[in-house]
Amino acid sequence: MHLFFTDLDGTLLNDEKMISPKTLTAIDAYISAGNKFIIASGRPLNNIREVVKRTGLGRYQNLLLICYNGSVIYDCGEEKYLADLRLDPKDIMHIIDTAEEMGIHCQTYSSDKVICRHQNAESDLYAKRTQIDYIYDEDILSHLDKAPHKALAISMEGHDKLELLKEKLAPWMEGKLTTVYSCPEYLEFVDYRSGKGSAVKYICDLYNVPTTEAYAAGDADNDLSMLAAVGNSISMINGTDEVKAITSITTKEDNNHDGLAEILFSLAQN
Repeated sequence: MHLFFTDLDGTLLNDEKMISPKTLTAIDAYISAGNKFIIASGRPLNNIREVVKRTGLGRYQNLLLICYNGSVIYDCGEEKYLADLRLDPKDIMHIIDTAEEMGIHCQTYSSDKVICRHQNAESDLYAKRTQIDYIYDEDILSHLDKAPHKALAISMEGHDKLELLKEKLAPWMEGKLTTVYSCPEYLEFVDYRSGKGSAVKYICDLYNVPTTEAYAAGDADNDLSMLAAVGNSISMINGTDEVKAITSITTKEDNNHDGLAEILFSLAQN
């Protein structure tokens, strides 16, 4: 049995946020051959479940979902959490307050919505990319049904502003939080035990599959730990230079042209 971990945006999904018929056929052949297909994304759980339903992956009852960059692992077949790492709401507010003092948009998440204080170009960009609904309110904590899984700082003015925020918060975060870039404009704050790589190791142990025999595909910096954790790492041709530098395979086509399809067809036959 093969385990195949894949990122969503820029990897499995095309720029229209859909999965093409050819790639769906490849996934079907791969799963029908007795293999496990695992989605690994920075997106929230409920949003990934919506993507699964909308793109045709809902036909597979036993999908595993890695959400919030490894803070959540969810078993769709059993309808249960395998991992659920949350942040103290007071820590979330410290991150948001610090970011806003530096002129950086920052947001957090309830179970089904994004929460931030003000609508702006950054929130509009994120809403367009993810199709997740927003709540705008000064009183962010009043909209949290449970402790959140992450905070996300967004800057359209360049990577340097996010680096300054990361450096400013680094001493305070030590031993409890970590950061990861899911794209140059997004800096994510999650539990220090999180990470797609940690989730990969957990799932490989769960199915008694050595990480050296697992496959993973990604395109961005938040995929690096996942790609480093497996023996068969795949970068999309549209991926970052950092991703391509550590992977053993680069796809011939990008995410808009069925980049993963041929690899999945090949694994279905082995």
